[in-house]
Amino acid sequence: MRLVLVRHGLSEANLKGLVTGTPLDDLSPAGIEQVDQTRRFLERIDFQARHFFTSQWLRAQHSARILFPGAVFQVDPRLGETHAGSVADIRLPEFLIQQPDFYANHLNRYPDGETHAELNQRVLAWLRDIQEQCAGTVVAVTHAGPIACLLQHALGIPMERFPSLIACNASLSVVDYVSVGDAGKLVLFSQLPESSARKLIGVPA
Repeated sequence: MRLVLVRHGLSEANLKGLVTGTPLDDLSPAGIEQVDQTRRFLERIDFQARHFFTSQWLRAQHSARILFPGAVFQVDPRLGETHAGSVADIRLPEFLIQQPDFYANHLNRYPDGETHAELNQRVLAWLRDIQEQCAGTVVAVTHAGPIACLLQHALGIPMERFPSLIACNASLSVVDYVSVGDAGKLVLFSQLPESSARKLIGVPA
């Protein structure tokens, strides 16, 4: 199974520098253009994807519709960004004044939200399910947090070092899995839509 991960385009929450924003946060105009650029790149690469997933967050779903307008996406909440609870809509610098050491420990819980350890648990549960149920290429349009969990899992990087990898907006990351339960092999990370990505994922120029 090949897993193609696409992070949503630049959102309004990203522009405002919020902790995460909420599921109702949409793409910014710049984010729409980013995703459309990625769409134009993907049109030149035939992934032959059989399965499409996205989260319940609006910015991911909006990105998915632009990227693959003819695809039917399964919405899975396990692919949602970290639930930041009551601090989701405040600016990150303000949150860090309140809790300067929050990101030093993946077991720290957002007020009324979840921990990054819990994020990892739900994302890897989704991965186990699709490894058992899906063959061929799977596309998931999701968020920085879930992508970081999946890539750290593939590289054997413990959650104590989360987030070690942060995917760029509207970028691609690709992981290949040989069998069910396989941690995966990272093929491509945070590649913006450039021609060099073709060689990295084994697609002829």
